[in-house]
Amino acid sequence: MAIELPSDYYLTNFNELVQYTALNYADLLSDSEQDFLDVFAHLPVTAQMLYIRMLTRTGHWFRATKLRYNEIPDVHIDAIRLQNCDLVSLYGAEPAAIENTLGLFNKKEWLAQLTHSRIESSTLKSLKRGALDQQILLLEKDFPAVSFFPDETVIELKSSEVFDTFKLLYFGNPHQDLTEFILRDLGLYRFESYRIDRDSCPYQNRAQLQIHLDYYATLGTLDDVLLQSSERILHLARQLPITPHQDRLLNRRVQRTKLLLARQLERLKEPASALALYNQCTLPSARERSARIHVNRSEVDAGLAICSDILTQPLNEEETQFAESFAYRTARKYKRDWNKPIKYIPESQIIKIAQSPDGVEMGAAKYFTQFGDCHFVENSLFCSLFGLLYWGVLFAPVKGAFSNPFQSRPHDLYEPDFLAQRQSVLAEANNLFKNTRQFKQVIKNRYAEKFAITNHFVHWDALDETLIESALHCIPSAHLEAIFQRIWKDPQANRSGFPDLILFFEDSYQLLEIKGPGDKLQANQLRWMATFNQHQIPHQVVHVEWQNGS
Repeated sequence: MAIELPSDYYLTNFNELVQYTALNYADLLSDSEQDFLDVFAHLPVTAQMLYIRMLTRTGHWFRATKLRYNEIPDVHIDAIRLQNCDLVSLYGAEPAAIENTLGLFNKKEWLAQLTHSRIESSTLKSLKRGALDQQILLLEKDFPAVSFFPDETVIELKSSEVFDTFKLLYFGNPHQDLTEFILRDLGLYRFESYRIDRDSCPYQNRAQLQIHLDYYATLGTLDDVLLQSSERILHLARQLPITPHQDRLLNRRVQRTKLLLARQLERLKEPASALALYNQCTLPSARERSARIHVNRSEVDAGLAICSDILTQPLNEEETQFAESFAYRTARKYKRDWNKPIKYIPESQIIKIAQSPDGVEMGAAKYFTQFGDCHFVENSLFCSLFGLLYWGVLFAPVKGAFSNPFQSRPHDLYEPDFLAQRQSVLAEANNLFKNTRQFKQVIKNRYAEKFAITNHFVHWDALDETLIESALHCIPSAHLEAIFQRIWKDPQANRSGFPDLILFFEDSYQLLEIKGPGDKLQANQLRWMATFNQHQIPHQVVHVEWQNGS
């Protein structure tokens, strides 16, 4: 039976968010944010609903005639109420600046109004929308007194920036919206219960919070700036906040942005500027890009020195693989000494099958059913078993890990000290490998107890009790332990790259990576296969050829 939301569901959800924020983070809110809460609370309900309707739509400018909601009988009256509280500005006889309202009216409406205003519009009909907008802006200079749409009331939303503060405090970022509440209320998502309190907040004071808000405000122009000149990109880089060393969350966010800016500077043929930004980053790809730039500038020894540093202190396996391969190719080209990396070549076979409308993987799965019980699992099976076993680790009550009830993972999952802060619960989970029977039972119990509760690693749609039973029966716990420990080394990167199929026999199994005609193994797949080889985990690459006539 479908769940029907009440007409004021969005008001209820908004109030849940802001009231939680006001209760738990009052000391972090500015005077203007506190004033907003007070003013909003004293508005009539319909005025509150109108404000939220606009707040959760795109943009800050709206036509009153386009705001039609059954639960808001008179938009005009409520808009006046909002204006009296300085939450909106209304424009009618005194028109708003055209550049703010251009997009509120379609091309047909603009052409009709231009004709009505005795402005020749016949030559404008053939223009595309972007060119038409430019012409209208030029016309405004020639006809400054013209009110193009005198019968329309335009509403400008104000104070919307306070919502960004509330969302940052609640969600941990200002990009999420009230959709999370809707999905919960509709029963589409269930979330784990975990501790959320004031001590979990990563912001210790308003000054620290403001730095994060300033960062996101700067980030608002990122997409546009990336399409512009190198000067604009460097200007944005200079606007990024200087992050305190102890604020790891902001430091990571700023570095990711610098990597994007630096990569675009490379594309714009500004290697020196890109290198300067890469040198400010400690994320893995920064050293890779720096090495490439140095070699491209014929600074071979500098590039090789970076590769040497990577191999001495690698941040992850991907970085190691890059350094080994890139440095060897570079050294060979420029006649430097460098050991050739040992490259693992997995066992492979070729099969010929008819083309399947369901794709090459499903066609191969059907082929292998003649040998055993074959399932298409790709990244779902091992990640799900991992998530079930380490459920307690992922949802441990650690300061700063959770800030709202809609999280599928802790905020710090990808931080270097994630496991260090959860040693006791991690050790408890790892000890289960010593008792195979208990290990299997914990996973089965957790599947039953936590079914459909959102977990970053668990793919509920791809799991069932039969698949779990087969996996736990056929896959030795030592193999699962080796796989899980590699996931922990880099949980962000190592969630992917697993083989497509698993083939179960009576008491054993085999992992099969399926490659259609022309497909090649990806780097992350090769890294997994090297791990499989190291731990005697059965695996094979299957190259598919199409049968004649298919």
